[in-house]
Amino acid sequence: MIIVYVIDSYGEFSNGTTITAKRSKEHLEKLGYTVRVVSTAESTEEGFYQLKKRRIPLVSYFAEKQSMNFAKPDKKVFKEAFKGASLVHVFLPYKSGRVAIKVARQMKIPVSAAFHMQPEHITYGMGLDRFGRPLAWFIYKWLKWRFYRKVAHIHCPSEFIRDQLIKHNYKNVFHVISNGVEERFFTTPDRNDKKDLIKILTIGRYSKEKRQDTLLKAINKSKYKDNIKVILAGKGPRERHLKKLAKKYRLNCQFSFFSQEELIKKIEKSVLYIHPAEAEIEGISALEAIASGLVPIVAKSKQSATQKFTLTEESLFKVRDYQELAQKIDYFIDFYERRKHLEAKYRNYLRNYQIEKSISLLEEFFKETIYDYKRRQAAHSKQGKRIKKSIVKTRKGRAASFLFYYFFAMPVLMFYFILIRGLRIKGKKNLKKIKNGAIFISNHVHKLDSAMGGLAAFPKKPIFTSLPSNFQIPIVGSLVHILGASPIPATPLETKIFFTELKDKLVKGRYVHFFPEGELITKSEEIREFKRGAFMLAEEAKVPIVPLRINFIEKERRIHYPFFMKDKIELLVGKPIYPNIFLPKRAAIDELQTRAIAAMQQLQ
Repeated sequence: MIIVYVIDSYGEFSNGTTITAKRSKEHLEKLGYTVRVVSTAESTEEGFYQLKKRRIPLVSYFAEKQSMNFAKPDKKVFKEAFKGASLVHVFLPYKSGRVAIKVARQMKIPVSAAFHMQPEHITYGMGLDRFGRPLAWFIYKWLKWRFYRKVAHIHCPSEFIRDQLIKHNYKNVFHVISNGVEERFFTTPDRNDKKDLIKILTIGRYSKEKRQDTLLKAINKSKYKDNIKVILAGKGPRERHLKKLAKKYRLNCQFSFFSQEELIKKIEKSVLYIHPAEAEIEGISALEAIASGLVPIVAKSKQSATQKFTLTEESLFKVRDYQELAQKIDYFIDFYERRKHLEAKYRNYLRNYQIEKSISLLEEFFKETIYDYKRRQAAHSKQGKRIKKSIVKTRKGRAASFLFYYFFAMPVLMFYFILIRGLRIKGKKNLKKIKNGAIFISNHVHKLDSAMGGLAAFPKKPIFTSLPSNFQIPIVGSLVHILGASPIPATPLETKIFFTELKDKLVKGRYVHFFPEGELITKSEEIREFKRGAFMLAEEAKVPIVPLRINFIEKERRIHYPFFMKDKIELLVGKPIYPNIFLPKRAAIDELQTRAIAAMQQLQ
């Protein structure tokens, strides 16, 4: 497989994006892949294609402070680099990336993209601080409209940035894959309890959003101030400011950019790792430090992903609150045994972020992008278009379905189930946690149990799946069609198109309703064996499973509500169950199915 990386600044290895590109390239090549690079970097090596640098007034000035530059797109260079390629992967949403997507489409090559450029980095780099939030919001929207709506699959380095994209209404399939930690960082140093020289480490560019000034202020307030040596690993535009601050507080500080080998030694000799950043898309430097068991203290910030890597509240402090940070530092220095206990826990937890696991998931991400592209191509064949018509309704069909559903079906069903059958829905508040699409799964125990699922989802209108034979039943078939149900596929081509279209609906925020048991057994109390389809679709679309369980409760007395009925109906809505982002596809589907069955059984 030939993969082409399009990344503006590849040669500058002081920022996380270029380091990530370099590492993943090296690991993929070890696995037998060919990885070409299109960037502004000068290289005589085979597989490198150079673009000229592009200067943008004012913007380039701030970008260069962050060790970034922009590439001038060249279609000839792109066409040469893309010859015979299996996939084009674009790292950054700049003009070169947009042109690369256009050229790849013309050459009928699948394209994926990554979200490495956090808008908050731009606003902080401009010196706007927290006042830059409106501009950051605009940049998210602009990037979506200008770039990310043109690709289906996006690599997100953290759950945090995925959630940010969902919050800003991005309609893509999000693959959460950590940039990964090299094996050499997983060391087991013996950190002693000596208090004569306490080394505290922080890693990151010297820029405003990284908030190294908060750390220096905290050390100034620490009771161990005179015994602490602060190691600030990195470089950047705020170096002079930070050195002045350290001199003002008379702190023992070391400012330096270290090689990887030197950095590992610094990590092993340190007692604590502090990550005070206010904006962080992942914080791979924090993961590298924690991999050896170095206990972290991380800033709690709405714009930072790094806080999610902590295991306890002891490792968190309010962003910019240097007094709380000072207290946390003193606490961990005082309680050596507690620190020692957490070291082992952090070391084991970070195994989830090994680079080998990340590369394995990245492989699957690329393969799924290619496979999805081929499925979409199949939908454009004559037979594919015919199948697609049965799943994707016309505008008139959607309008008729909407009117029938909300103005006739729902009022009638509410009257019947709630007033006559005594239906009670419990746990509906769990649906508020879902910010994107979701798959509902339910036990199949009533002829109208899909209608109950619709009542649970109300006011949203779910997409129901139904057996093709149901569409052939007189009158009932017409109702099923008007309600917007999709026929369950019977052939391989139908399955491809079915999954592609439903995946698109899910990423746009729709709910899809499945009966994984398949067969209807009226009032069955058992949870029967589940088929895999719903879980496969959930994993591919990266959306949660919502378990629904229908129970029939026998009344104590006939005269009790609901009248003239032997029993009443209870519909329990479980908590959303998300696919495991650390597992490969097959294992993630199996694990999701196992958790869903367990959740269904616990809904009583």
